[in-house]
This record gives sequence, C-alpha cells and structure tokens, in this order.
Amino acid sequence: MIRIHGRAVVYGELWFDEAPPSDAGVDILVYRYRSEPIVNTRSSPLHSLRTDLAPPDEAIVARFEESCRRQIRRAARDDGLRYELIAEPARKLDEFAEFYDVFARQKGLWLADRHWLSRAVEARQLALSCVSRDGEQLVWHAHLTAGRTAQLAHSVSLFRDTDADRRSLVARANRWLHWQDMLAFKAAGAVHYDWGGMFADESTAERAGINRFKRTFGGAPVLAYECSVPITLRGRLWVTLRGALRRGAQRPRPAAARAA
Repeated sequence: MIRIHGRAVVYGELWFDEAPPSDAGVDILVYRYRSEPIVNTRSSPLHSLRTDLAPPDEAIVARFEESCRRQIRRAARDDGLRYELIAEPARKLDEFAEFYDVFARQKGLWLADRHWLSRAVEARQLALSCVSRDGEQLVWHAHLTAGRTAQLAHSVSLFRDTDADRRSLVARANRWLHWQDMLAFKAAGAVHYDWGGMFADESTAERAGINRFKRTFGGAPVLAYECSVPITLRGRLWVTLRGALRRGAQRPRPAAARAA
C-alpha cells in the first residue's frame, strides 16, 4: 500500500486487487484498477490494455503489430541501445524527475509528482527503467508494481523540435524499452503488463495517437474500477466536504454572476 499525505487526511492507495493491511493507519483507502467494484461504494470505470506475460516470449511478440516488431528488431540490431532496470529507484528518483520535468515543460503538462513518486519508492512499488545510447539517456519509464502486475505510470522521452532521424531513433528506443521491461518483469514473476489506461475520448490527435501506440503491442482490453472508502471519522468528514465542494463548483452560476 502506498501512503499519501494529503492536505487534511492520509490516503492509502491499493492497486489492482491488493487487500488493505490490518493496520493501514490511513483515513481513506483509494482502490485503483480493482477488478470488481466495491459494493455500496461509488466507483468509476477505468479502461486499459493488458499484455499477458505468461506465454513464451515468441508468443507474446507474435501479438505485436508487424510494424512494432520491425522497429524493435531494428533497435536491437542497429541502434546500439543500452537497457537499465534501476534496482534501487531511490538513488535515481531525482534524475528521473528532472528528465520528466523537461518533458512536461515541452508538452505543457504538470511537473513530476515527487511526493507520490517518493511514497511509491518507500512502499517498494515503483520501478524505473531507462534506455540510453553512448551514455545519453533517450527514454525513461516508471512502472507501478503490485502483486504480479506491472503498470506503466510514465513514459518520458525528449525528441520534440528535433530532426526526423532523431525522432525515429527515440520512437524505436521507446518500443524496445517496453519490450525489455516486459521481459524483466516477466523474469521477476509478473504475469500482467498493464498499459496504464486508455483515453475514452480520442477527439484530439495526441490522445488518439497514444491509444494507437499502445494497441500496437496487442494487449487485451480490460475494465477496472476506482473508488475511495473512508476509514476514520476524519476521512468520512473529508469525503463529505470534498463532495460538497465539487458539487458547488459544478453548480451553474446566475447569469449576472457569469457576466461579472
């Protein structure tokens, strides 16, 4: 379980079908990507893709689209790439976060959530991996691990405003890194590689492109659920207050107020 200290309460994140510890010591349990909704609790559906790691390696690769397999083969054969799965992610966390922040600024995203990352490391549920060439880092991945599942949390690369050859190299390195991650997690006992969600709304080219990229690895669609369950009085009060604040924010304002 990952403990997150919020503004007023302590959250405990449980991933996939983790069971809460008897001494959770949190105010609210947050269930993420649970296979079934919790009875009498409001749950939100989550869609993702999941790659089965149980079959032989060649059977896993056979499910990839041909263009995906071709790029992975070329990366392994021609690009001189080096793969590293960080055994102790705490020592590389700042390095990953700094790389992520450059990526985020290029794309206009929020900067790295260092609080969550550090708590995931403390819970021994964060895995970092990197692919480099000639000492230059090309792509980083961060995965959330729970039980026998590894889920992609972040895929970070820097290729914007570069030439076509560079963009192609980084794209191949990213695919190759995913494959190396799958092999590493499989060797460590994982049986599922989860792609970290799919966009339900593909109305933008970027969202459609991300979904399309994930589909090239042949994962099976899965439906999961997310919900929050207050455990303490503080947690129940906070959930009630948070719900009221959200409903207030969604309530239409009078026309005069909108005009002001």
